[in-house]
Amino acid sequence: MTDAANTETKAPLFEGTLFLSPNIDYFQNGDDFFVYHNLYGYILKMSEDLVDFLEFFHDGPKDAEAVTAQFSEVFDADTLNNFLSVFRPLSCLLPDDEFEPKKTHDMYPTLARWIAVDQTDPKAIVIYAFDTQAQNKIMKISLDAWESRLWQYIKGDKSVGDIAAIIAEEDAQPVEEVEIRIACSLALWTHSSVQAVKLSAEPCANFKGRRFGVPPYLISTMPYEKVTAIVRTRVDEKGEILEKWEEPVRCKPTHLEIIDIDEQTLESDKNCARLASLLAQPHPVLGNRAYGKAVYDVISKYAPVMDNSKILEVGGGLGDTARSFIQSCKCPVSYTIFTPDEAHAELLRNTLKDLENVRIVSGEIDKIADILNGETFDIIYSDEFLANLPSVSVRKMSLESEEDEEEADDDRPDDGELKPAHAVDNNKITFIGEGDAIQLIFKYKLNLCDAPEDFILNSGSLRLIGNLSKLATFRTQMFLIEFGEDIKYPVQTVEDGKITYSQHFGLLKQAAQKLGFLAQSSYWMEELDLQRDIKMFATTRSQFKTLRQLLADHDVALERKPYTQPEFEELLKKAGRTSVVEVNYEPAEDRISGLVPHAYKMLRIYKELEF
Repeated sequence: MTDAANTETKAPLFEGTLFLSPNIDYFQNGDDFFVYHNLYGYILKMSEDLVDFLEFFHDGPKDAEAVTAQFSEVFDADTLNNFLSVFRPLSCLLPDDEFEPKKTHDMYPTLARWIAVDQTDPKAIVIYAFDTQAQNKIMKISLDAWESRLWQYIKGDKSVGDIAAIIAEEDAQPVEEVEIRIACSLALWTHSSVQAVKLSAEPCANFKGRRFGVPPYLISTMPYEKVTAIVRTRVDEKGEILEKWEEPVRCKPTHLEIIDIDEQTLESDKNCARLASLLAQPHPVLGNRAYGKAVYDVISKYAPVMDNSKILEVGGGLGDTARSFIQSCKCPVSYTIFTPDEAHAELLRNTLKDLENVRIVSGEIDKIADILNGETFDIIYSDEFLANLPSVSVRKMSLESEEDEEEADDDRPDDGELKPAHAVDNNKITFIGEGDAIQLIFKYKLNLCDAPEDFILNSGSLRLIGNLSKLATFRTQMFLIEFGEDIKYPVQTVEDGKITYSQHFGLLKQAAQKLGFLAQSSYWMEELDLQRDIKMFATTRSQFKTLRQLLADHDVALERKPYTQPEFEELLKKAGRTSVVEVNYEPAEDRISGLVPHAYKMLRIYKELEF
């Protein structure tokens, strides 16, 4: 038998050629990238190297040999096959120009989540979309009678071909012509600038019996920054532009009105995006207490507020919490608010000028102990302020030698899989990172065995805990409230154009303990005794803006307040809107307006008293 006969011939990755769909765009949120299919509304989250993989197909059709030659040193054949098994069915990579039109015929249009559509008049439906790129505009799309009729069929139970056949029969028109018109209309509504409709490969009823329901890529909407032009603009090694990519001109809805949101309203939206602001007035979800009163009840349970207690609030918000807290005190207290912004400090001085023994101090947050001259406080708390502090990127690296790695092979399972990350010896890893991240890691001897290779560190929060410890005595109790997890590394969120990170409370606990404190975390909504089952109007910040415009068009004001279900239904009734999609009502623990209470934790830091 010859050597050639013994050689196993591997099948090619695919037959023919593939090229990149002209209907996709890229978006970015921190280190995460997303590909959005403008024709179908698919959203896929992926790493940056997969952007490079897709872009390889952008310049023209590529065969399997070219793909293997380009990526074989980076990805093995199984990995490449996995990529192709996702990107081909979802029409990111196409075999020919007819693939997408044929696929569209068999797709099932369905409505996305968190949209605002007024369909009270079934012959004059209006879509309201927030411009996620401009961040200060509302797109109002008024459908004509034919488009409005098409909209009525978008329920996820009929394919594009089925709908075309129905409308063609109603209008006595050729099915082919009707289907082309339907496809053009749907493309306007699925586009990333609108995101009102998605196209599913199967009837949505099929998803109901599945464990995880409708796939997220079908119903999600995305507010992130569009980076297609950045990805496709060619630059040299110095970053100089060689060839700039221009976005192609696309069709826009016929009846499109662009409405500007004024700066004052946008600023108010940012300031009100806190539980403290939404619940500033007494509300049923807090047992008819104001938020500041509820905070007082929580803190006084652990640290009784006594005559002349000295209280430090870091952040201050709009001053509502401080006012209600002081009014809840049964004895005189000394109340200090520290803010890193002098303009914010002046606002607080004006807001709280009628209260006695209130002091507003501003300055650099990392110098808070020096600015306050080492003054000590009985109670220190910070409410939804930690997310404003810096968080930085860190990379974890192994210190093991090649010999160590060979010895580690003995600890691998029979299939050769590496041991899980948390099993790595903390003494055999080191780090590189931004700013003072490494100094903080070693200062507090943080155990980062379970950290991924690249992760985010809440450096600003770690520094704050260190600085606040200088303002504490053995009787001081500290309360830090923010959204985050005990064991999950920080994730980025983008709201109203502002980037913030969740908190890793497990690492913050480690820092507090290294400073000689005890530290416990708990769910903030449980500490507040939130009435979690009350049905509340639920939205996102983007959808809130669109619903506000929808109601304003009918002379009804949508305020930044926590509406219960009956209250919001009364608002719709007042506006004469009997059919608005998508309006959601969820239990208070899941969502109050655009906030998610169960995502917040309280970190209590204190000394153990000895008697």
